[in-house]
Amino acid sequence: MNEVPQNAPIRLLLADDHQIFRDGLKFLLLTFSDIQLVAELSSLTELRSTVKATEPALLLLDYHMPGGDTGAEIQYLKQRWPTLKIIVLTGSQSAQLLQQVAQAGADAVLQKNGDAAELRQAITAVMRGEAFISASVQTLLGTVQLELTPREFQIMQLVCDGLSNAQIAEQLSLSPKTTDKHRENLMRKLGVNNSAQLIRKALQLGILDSH
Repeated sequence: MNEVPQNAPIRLLLADDHQIFRDGLKFLLLTFSDIQLVAELSSLTELRSTVKATEPALLLLDYHMPGGDTGAEIQYLKQRWPTLKIIVLTGSQSAQLLQQVAQAGADAVLQKNGDAAELRQAITAVMRGEAFISASVQTLLGTVQLELTPREFQIMQLVCDGLSNAQIAEQLSLSPKTTDKHRENLMRKLGVNNSAQLIRKALQLGILDSH
């Protein structure tokens, strides 16, 4: 991305699939004099092309977005545009999911029940090159019951979505053998023997949740 002049407004890309929440965020961002909203999205489908076209300095991203794997998108964006700052907003109460968000490379992780002051604090911190994890997220992270790798977590999500091993391998661009190995490790960590048990255990532990 191009060099940003000092004192220039922070170019922000907003991505959230709920129109009313997105409108509320836009209204709030208008009160921040140093923010310039350059684009908004309702899915992950055009996220990469929009980042390329608009060159934002900051991405405000809802974690639960249609059109792809949010964790994988965060990893790709940070590799392709390492100076891009990413603040993730989520309504999730899953400690495991929040851990995966942080491990994917997000600069800040906030819950949607936070306030304007917290968002302002997070923006200021990440634009200074600091990480920011809200107090409520830190509390939840302290309750993580399982240590899953990002790949194991991806596979768990896809199993819970009903995909077969062959479909998972294709979607993640992995060989079936590699996919099988990750799945075996995942099931061993969860102490289950099949997909139905895996889904039940994931729900029991609160590892997966929705909006």
